[in-house]
Amino acid sequence: MSKRTNSGKIQAVDEDDIEYRAQHGLGNATLARAIIALIVAGILLSLSVQSAAAGVVAAVPAVLAIAWFTSYAGQRRLRARLTADGIESRRLRTKVTPWTQIRDVQVVNRVTVANLPVMGSRASGRRTTSSGGGSRKLSSVRIQLANGRWKELPVPVAWENAPDPEFTRKAEEIKARWRAALRQRVS
Repeated sequence: MSKRTNSGKIQAVDEDDIEYRAQHGLGNATLARAIIALIVAGILLSLSVQSAAAGVVAAVPAVLAIAWFTSYAGQRRLRARLTADGIESRRLRTKVTPWTQIRDVQVVNRVTVANLPVMGSRASGRRTTSSGGGSRKLSSVRIQLANGRWKELPVPVAWENAPDPEFTRKAEEIKARWRAALRQRVS
């Protein structure tokens, strides 16, 4: 059985299974925003004794704090496990994709050249700030299912503010496992 840590390191689950978890620092900025919003909501609620409007305004940072805490909790649950049967991925719930249902495995690099998004970046068309407001994905792994749809794995992911130095090795391991499953199916 695996240890329950969030270090982002590979952990053996069974003798042949490999598990990837979210990186240690992932979501820290979201957590900090949630805490600040909670403090602001508390200050506004304390001022609502003098002004009823402050109590109504306090609802905005309170709702933001709830949303950011929920986002943080979701990011901490991210996991992908390579088993003999397929890829088990977990975001809010766990889904298993059998190796037989995977048509292709790709690494998607999201980089910008002269402030233009390249290679299918989800950020295309969005404005970004030069101050780095927010965490952007630099690279991720996605799989093509038998029905032609693409599914992005929750991890491994290289983030702008939390790069994964072992991302390339992890992506190659996923590809190698998929190719081995294909060879087994053919023979």
